[in-house]
Amino acid sequence: MKMLGKLFLAIGFSFITCLACASPDSPKNGVDYLTLENPQPSDAGDKVEVMEFFGYFCSHCYGFDASLIKWMEKQNRHVTFKRVHINFNDNMALQQRLFYTLSAMGKLTNSLHHRVFDAIQVKRTPLRNERQIGDFVQKMGIDRNTFLDMYRSFTVQSLCDGAVQMQSSYQIDGVPTIVIDGRYVTSLAIVSEGNQFSGSEEEARVMTMQVMDNLVARILKERQESRKNAATAKNRKK
Repeated sequence: MKMLGKLFLAIGFSFITCLACASPDSPKNGVDYLTLENPQPSDAGDKVEVMEFFGYFCSHCYGFDASLIKWMEKQNRHVTFKRVHINFNDNMALQQRLFYTLSAMGKLTNSLHHRVFDAIQVKRTPLRNERQIGDFVQKMGIDRNTFLDMYRSFTVQSLCDGAVQMQSSYQIDGVPTIVIDGRYVTSLAIVSEGNQFSGSEEEARVMTMQVMDNLVARILKERQESRKNAATAKNRKK
């Protein structure tokens, strides 16, 4: 199982070598984040798209979740947030399908999302087959038959297939991983290893969110300058 400790060195990421450690307050490519050589399109409009690649099986994702929800609330005016449940092997496919079924039903609030995490990571609720998953959602107050109809649907299968394709496009090989604006990739592992940081995971989460804040601010500033330059060029033509 590929987890937090692995720094993502897949071909397709562009690195810049830095002689000195960067600070999350002034993030550096190849130290605090990586840049995709082939950026993926974003449909977030004026906002900045932020995606979390995660898995319910991942204890680090569980630990990151509460902090990430608070970050989302703080950045709500500037970002559009999306979760993508990855699938590295068949054992993870059922949890991925659970996530996308709840999403398709419009049930997946942040609160319910965290309850699923809590059931798997703390209570060790067995979710190894369809019957166990049906029992689980029924206990959460969701109609079992309605859930299972959606669970088996083409809609959910398409969502799962799309997640696997995104996982491949972004070359995700560890979680949790954050992708910003379809081009910047960061994570607790990238920030910790890039800065040779050996503190607590909670401190690494804070550092990672500082990087996220700075990347979002950078993108918004770039867009503002681009609009300003475009307006200036247009006025000169008149």
